[in-house]
Amino acid sequence: MNTKTIPLPPKKGLTTLLKTIRIDGQTLLLLGVFIILTVFFAVTEDRFLTGRSIASMAFQLPELGILAIAMMITILTGGINLSVNATSNLAAVSAGLFLVKLLPAGATSEQALLYIALALALALLVGFICGVINGFLVGYIGVPPILATLGTLTFFTGISTGLTGGATVTGFPEQLAVIGAQSLLGIPIPFITFVLLTILTYFLLNQTTFGFKVRMLGSNPVASNFSGIDNRSILMKVYIISGLLSAMTGILIMSRTMSAAYEYGSTTYVLLTILIAVLAGILPGFGSVIDIFIAVIILQILSTGFHMVLLGVRGSSFFKDFSWGVLLILIFIINYFMRVRKKQE
Repeated sequence: MNTKTIPLPPKKGLTTLLKTIRIDGQTLLLLGVFIILTVFFAVTEDRFLTGRSIASMAFQLPELGILAIAMMITILTGGINLSVNATSNLAAVSAGLFLVKLLPAGATSEQALLYIALALALALLVGFICGVINGFLVGYIGVPPILATLGTLTFFTGISTGLTGGATVTGFPEQLAVIGAQSLLGIPIPFITFVLLTILTYFLLNQTTFGFKVRMLGSNPVASNFSGIDNRSILMKVYIISGLLSAMTGILIMSRTMSAAYEYGSTTYVLLTILIAVLAGILPGFGSVIDIFIAVIILQILSTGFHMVLLGVRGSSFFKDFSWGVLLILIFIINYFMRVRKKQE
């Protein structure tokens, strides 16, 4: 009697499992880094996981996080936006000057809320116009994105400096602080804003034809053009979205600090947004805003954790920057081996 050998089902490796539950390898890597860092700082510093510490991080990270999304969406098209921080500051300065110059003395609470709403609308309008300028230079004139946005970075900063005379704008109505310094159901409003914008961006890039066109343009602009996609129009829309996100960052900063300045974050924010994009594995045509979200939290954990652990130690700020560089190099190395393994499979 012949017996048939029943073939065993193929073994499911980690890659197959991740595909089944739709978790990208980069996301898994970032989650692993997040867990390791959280456990490390929780063990070495008692104050790290306190409610006060977590709330402080939740108030701080949305500013950089939203700017990182503004940077990410331009990188997906094969470009970059070095003017995100300059746009943020210009939007904040414009809104701040509007409030200081036009809000009547002794205004009622209702009048103050009206003027705040108009000031926020002005900030978004400024972000829109900055996006149009960048989109026109990159999409229609054909200026390389790095050169176009480097030029507009200087241009927008110059406008902010001229409007303020190099001084910080202050004297806003107290109702403005609700946006950047208050909580809703115990959750900081800036963090809620960051989460909502992350979800909106995820939907835009993954569930719409616009998102498909953005990724198509980034991965192969020639094929995108021959497939009937208007590359110039897509670039214009992308840089407008980037400008609006930058303006929203300016609003949060202005509300949290109750001030507006032309130089806020000018020495670090642009570099940090690029660092976040690299950590998240963002490439032309490829990348997830979820990875941006996790990468922002990782950087904030590093910043807060080392600040607590090395409080009072000379050169602690240098060690924080050093740790960011080491983390970036490690991510590069791990991503390299992940790509090699993927090719072998």
